[in-house]
Amino acid sequence: MQPLRKDHVDRWSEFVRDEFGIAFNRAEEEIEVQAQEKVEEVGKDFAKELKLNLKIKELDKSVNALRDFQDKKQSMENDLCYKAQKIADEISEIYNNSKKRRKWDMNNISIDIKDDNDPVEYITKRIKKACYEEAKRHFTAKHKLYHALDQKRKKCLNILYTGSHIQPTLSELSKEMKTANIQLDLPNSLLALPSGAK
Repeated sequence: MQPLRKDHVDRWSEFVRDEFGIAFNRAEEEIEVQAQEKVEEVGKDFAKELKLNLKIKELDKSVNALRDFQDKKQSMENDLCYKAQKIADEISEIYNNSKKRRKWDMNNISIDIKDDNDPVEYITKRIKKACYEEAKRHFTAKHKLYHALDQKRKKCLNILYTGSHIQPTLSELSKEMKTANIQLDLPNSLLALPSGAK
């Protein structure tokens, strides 16, 4: 029997990774759709779960009051700015602590009331992004196909690294990939035992 050489292992390892990459992409697209649907369903309530909904309403009220009175005396503007920034800082702190505790893969925030951007819109978008990340993590953890593909990919790579001969290795690899609905198109001559082999 011909042994499975390193170049064979490298070639088939690359093939396995490519094919499983395609399969994972399909599974991840499904997960992303589910996570986005969850954001649409509960995204508005996510601020409440983070205990930020009242703070955001306060911030919105303060920011609106600030902008309504910006034409008035400098002292009034400074007072309103101080109050809004204090709330914005509290929101930033709560959000950043939640980010750290929940292990979101995002940067910390720092809401600056003096920016031209709408701080309520900014924090709302960040909360939706955090909600999406948690929803995606949740659906990934429970996605049976995703985990089954991962196990099958590992098994295929283990088959390749056994150091066995090429024919039985490729035959086993073909069988295992078929269980993941991935076709390994090989000529039958590669899967057949050499003549004289027992």
